[in-house]
Amino acid sequence: MRLFVALFVLLLCPCLAVAQGRLIVAGAVCVDGPAITLNDLAQAEGEDAKTLLAAIGTVPLLASPKFDGARANLNGSRLRELIVQRFGTALPPVDVPDQVQVQRGGQVLSTLALRPAIDKILTNALAHHGGEVEIREHRMADYLFLSEKGPVQVRVVPVGTPAPGRISLRLEAVTEDGRPVQSFTGTVFADVWKTVPCAARVLNRGDILEPGLVGFARKNLAYMARAPWDGGNLPLRMTAAVGEGQVISADAVEFIPVVAKGQILTLVYAGQTLKLTVPVESLEDGGIGNTIRVRNMQSRRVVAAQVVDAETVRVP
Repeated sequence: MRLFVALFVLLLCPCLAVAQGRLIVAGAVCVDGPAITLNDLAQAEGEDAKTLLAAIGTVPLLASPKFDGARANLNGSRLRELIVQRFGTALPPVDVPDQVQVQRGGQVLSTLALRPAIDKILTNALAHHGGEVEIREHRMADYLFLSEKGPVQVRVVPVGTPAPGRISLRLEAVTEDGRPVQSFTGTVFADVWKTVPCAARVLNRGDILEPGLVGFARKNLAYMARAPWDGGNLPLRMTAAVGEGQVISADAVEFIPVVAKGQILTLVYAGQTLKLTVPVESLEDGGIGNTIRVRNMQSRRVVAAQVVDAETVRVP
């Protein structure tokens, strides 16, 4: 009976005028029965194409994969030839991708449709950098095949803390009640463009950084090994050399110390009822509020103390 129906449609179609519109074959589909039909594979655009698909869409084309979860890859050009041979010249134009993946049972999700949601989640996660975020190079499967057919949601879970550059992702399909179904992995690349401070000339370690020595340029944080300096709290002192035009990183600057290594200071111990002062030697440079190591001039004991001013430190 199935063969009779197929032959009947084959004989009928050449007698019809060519249908207007278009048949668009998907790149990945899931089928439930033992045969693959045009209804499984294609969507119709245009009224004529929809009418024709309703008439021939249930005619078997190929045997489906043998068991639930099994998958087959169909060559696109051969599939198109088969469709034309089976249904004749009355077909409208048929768009077929180079490869069509077919799974028996379950459902398939397109990662292309998921990209806007993925990009939005990662853009929000990178917003604290204060720059313009661009997500590109989505490296993941084009289609996610699931074993279950019921409604699912896809959670996007970055692996680790998202940062500019290559970001690893886990895509988790979960049911409406939150039960995990399957997970998939992938990566994207995040550009974060931001205007950052750069050296107006060569800066050496120990140089005092003043406004005239700082320029600004738009840079991509994805290609920076270190976080950029925020451009504030000038003047500062350089802790590392920076070439002309290069980005000034946050760890390349420090507050100008008010206390120098080797300087004799007054260390203050202040309690509720007792205040004690002793002379100490600074063992390192420090700015106001910094904690530095100092040595008691009498006991030679080394303790940590917080810089109060150019002459005084105190036990925190």
